[in-house]
Amino acid sequence: MEHQRCYIYSPAETQGRAPKRQKLTKANNPLTQLPERLQAYREIWSHQEERIQTTLEEGDGVTLEKIANFISSTAKPGPVQSPAIPTGLVLAGPSIASHGPFFERLGRKIKQDVDSAYLLLTSGECPNLKTLLKNLIKKATSRIEDDDDEDLERPSASSRNGPKLLDFDLGHLLEWQNKHKARKIVVALRDSEAFDANVLTELIDLLYSWLDRLPFVLLFGIATSTESFEDRLSGRVLRYLEGQKFDVTQSDEIIDKLFRATVASTDVSLRIGPNLARRVLGRQKDHLQNVQDFSDGLKYAYMSHFYANQLSIFLKVELALKDLTSDAFEATRNLPSFRRYIEGLVDSGRTEEARKLLTSDQDLFESITQHVESSREVLSALSGAATMLTHIRDTLHMSPPAPLSSVWIRAASGEMAGSPILRETMLAIKKVSSDKLAQLFASFDSLDTSYLLFDTEQYQRELEELLKENSNSTPLRTQHDVRNDSLRTTVVAQKVLLSKHKAALSEQDKAYSELVGRFHDELEDYFTTTFIDPRALFLSEILMFDLRSPHTEVFQPKPRFAIERSLASPYDYLGCDCCGPDGEQEAESALSSSQPATAILYQLYLESGMLINVSDLYSAFNAIAGEGNEDEDSTTRALFQRALAELKYLGLLKPSRKKTDHVSKMMWKGL
Repeated sequence: MEHQRCYIYSPAETQGRAPKRQKLTKANNPLTQLPERLQAYREIWSHQEERIQTTLEEGDGVTLEKIANFISSTAKPGPVQSPAIPTGLVLAGPSIASHGPFFERLGRKIKQDVDSAYLLLTSGECPNLKTLLKNLIKKATSRIEDDDDEDLERPSASSRNGPKLLDFDLGHLLEWQNKHKARKIVVALRDSEAFDANVLTELIDLLYSWLDRLPFVLLFGIATSTESFEDRLSGRVLRYLEGQKFDVTQSDEIIDKLFRATVASTDVSLRIGPNLARRVLGRQKDHLQNVQDFSDGLKYAYMSHFYANQLSIFLKVELALKDLTSDAFEATRNLPSFRRYIEGLVDSGRTEEARKLLTSDQDLFESITQHVESSREVLSALSGAATMLTHIRDTLHMSPPAPLSSVWIRAASGEMAGSPILRETMLAIKKVSSDKLAQLFASFDSLDTSYLLFDTEQYQRELEELLKENSNSTPLRTQHDVRNDSLRTTVVAQKVLLSKHKAALSEQDKAYSELVGRFHDELEDYFTTTFIDPRALFLSEILMFDLRSPHTEVFQPKPRFAIERSLASPYDYLGCDCCGPDGEQEAESALSSSQPATAILYQLYLESGMLINVSDLYSAFNAIAGEGNEDEDSTTRALFQRALAELKYLGLLKPSRKKTDHVSKMMWKGL
């Protein structure tokens, strides 16, 4: 056949094609609705930051007030009124990292309440007395009191009416004091135990000689004990000091209070998970022990959650359906907790409800709003139960002590139900005497008992009525108390048998046992109901952030590993093909002239021994980087010298004392 029929097919244009392609370009974009998430983060973190500041002020407030009162109550300078230098021994504890923030808060308190000059010195800037006095005078006279003062109160180099003063003469400080009339000149040595003992002795002698003209007050920051500090000074110098000791709240106590206020509180919108909380507290205990670092770690966790998790938009207050995109609902339907929830609906026969959640964004939005609020209440109840358990153990003085942080982490991990610590606490409740139970009920007034499932005031009233009827001063005891048990000895067939019998209980003890039994049962039901695994909650991924990888990489980085990898495999960081391996050649053994000079020299460095001949090293480097071309010898030599200097700066090698033309290898990869 010369001809064959053909047909032209013209499909009708569909309106859904273009929007579908546009949707695919926006899917899985971490920057979706970023401004809204940023606003939600700022609102939630502002409440957390307010709690942190309030906790810090309450933790150090009493000590700061005592030190400020001590400074303001010291006598004025004079030969009669001031026989010794007023001295404050500030026991700041072994956490050196927390000394700096504390003395900064102390300085603000002194300047605000006492209206005095506060001069903070550290051992690093005071190697000898002359340098110490220079820094002391500089910090005092460089304070800008008036905007019109152009010379910034610098010490004068000469005097018209007298001899020239040296820059470490306290006469500069006297001139400044006569002009500004500061009430006190507080000299604070933050790490006094790191100062040289001779420098401290000379400083105290000098300040004592000027005490009739300058109102000095000394503050020593001590990390160990006052006895060890006094042993470093002679008896003559100690007579120049009139000291008072101040105990600072230790870092671990403040961290526990911060954890209680920010993580284990019943009023928190976003919580960090148990794994991340355990790592943050472990890092705080083993490495940093700094309050500010704990706050920074918590803030970074919040930032990571709101930036990387698109579903954090559901934590925004007064959220409407029109404020959300379809991507948020698609991401919700891919959550593990959502899949478990749908499977539960299908297994229970609620297939129609499951179908609506899978197909309708409106129904899913209503379900998310409802479950976010209910899951938040469940987490608040869990935090309240952890607080209640810790409070009971502290009030009954049970050992070993269980801080709230460890109890909350175990509860958030789902490990508290049936745990030994819970069984031990409930057994102690069974055996508690009336005097201790009365103290426990009275201490509930300081707790938020709104999350409890029973009324503690009713039990307290019943106990008070029983105690009024008790004519004996002996506390009431339950039938489970070991003091109500008695041993009976029986001889049968020349064998001694021991048997345990309950002593006869009085009517009041029986009534008290019944009251304790009811309280024990209700408390046990409360703990059983509340201590659940929060990770099994619907939408727990929105309410809890428990990813350790970004947090660990930021706060526990591995710089040596990163440097070794970048030098051994530069193409992993540069992202170029020219520096990569050729064919099936191994990555670390691939040397090419396109690689950075430092990377080439480092790979040659790995193949060398402890002593490296620089001439041989340059020959190997020139064969790769210079490709054996002697015309570019000057450029290659410059690259070699710069790469060698960079390896020396990184601490990988140093000049050898044995051979002048060799360098010593300092580090081995992986060691």
